[in-house]
Amino acid sequence: MRGLARCSPFVLFERPGLIIQEVAIINESVKLLEIATVRAGHPFRGSVTHDDEGDVNVVQVKDTDVTGRVDYLSVTKTVLTTKKQPDWLKNGDVLFVSKGVKHYSVFAEDVPEQTVCSPHFFVVRLKPEAHNLIMPEFLCWQLNQLPAQRYFMTTAEGSMYLSIRRQVLENVPVKILPPEKQKQLTGLFRKAVREQELLQQLIENRQKQLEAIAMQALGSVA
Repeated sequence: MRGLARCSPFVLFERPGLIIQEVAIINESVKLLEIATVRAGHPFRGSVTHDDEGDVNVVQVKDTDVTGRVDYLSVTKTVLTTKKQPDWLKNGDVLFVSKGVKHYSVFAEDVPEQTVCSPHFFVVRLKPEAHNLIMPEFLCWQLNQLPAQRYFMTTAEGSMYLSIRRQVLENVPVKILPPEKQKQLTGLFRKAVREQELLQQLIENRQKQLEAIAMQALGSVA
């Protein structure tokens, strides 16, 4: 990998066609393009058409949430009309919502076969040589935190319908933390999301309980 900036988290010693050694520099910031590739989602023309017999799953913004997850049960099935082989989503991909009011990232895991995403996303995929430097889940988490979000807010284009250009995303600063710290932060985040889910379930159960009590107490009033 040539042309890395001085702030790169690794130094490569090369001979033609062979990487001999990779030295990690922890706690440094790099540009996203140094550690990952960024491409647009599948180029659908117009809206995605649902087809019960479809063999392709399409992740759209409606199938994601700001906690960074994808609901594969709600994705649309369709049939692709393009002859070119699609670039299917892979486990470990990070999907960045580039258009709309909120610009957040979701982490792709347990991805069904033959799944693509709409062009409202950029697909961020770690380069092979970066996998031992940063966890894709940690990258996703970091893109949703305040420093990156401030960067996106100041670089978004448009008036009401904001968008982030590919070049802007490629240049977002990413900090490389020690692997143990990355695991700790992503683990804490997963626990926090689970706690929110349990709390929401408690709220919904209590609401149903109150509605049942109300019906029992007031059902005869008409």
